[in-house]
Amino acid sequence: MPRRAPGRSALWSGACTALLLLVSVGAQAQVVEDGSDAQIGKADARLVLDLVAERFKALDPKVTSLRAVDGGWICGAVNVKNRDGLYLGERGFVVDPATRFFGRVPDGPELLNPRAEGFAALERIRQIFFARCLD
Repeated sequence: MPRRAPGRSALWSGACTALLLLVSVGAQAQVVEDGSDAQIGKADARLVLDLVAERFKALDPKVTSLRAVDGGWICGAVNVKNRDGLYLGERGFVVDPATRFFGRVPDGPELLNPRAEGFAALERIRQIFFARCLD
């Protein structure tokens, strides 16, 4: 016996289910874990979360410790997962909302070779963070 094509309601139901699955899988609400976003305002917090997501979305980032510092910069911390799904530990970052600059403090091994590609940029991030974010 030949199979009948699905009716309009079956197609509509299938399309709605697929759309719901896409939305629920891709729509993971990114928030500041410790509520420190209240200290910098909604617009700046959204900018920080967007910049973090651009770089670390696949690593399930957790943002904490946001605060505004002199010159309009924002300091904070981000924790991301490794390949095994374990969080690595918080590392500081700095954001300049005026230019959308985002820099996460490099890890020690990233700064071992001054001749390595990207060393100057990483060192600049480290210096900005230490000058602006450490008390």
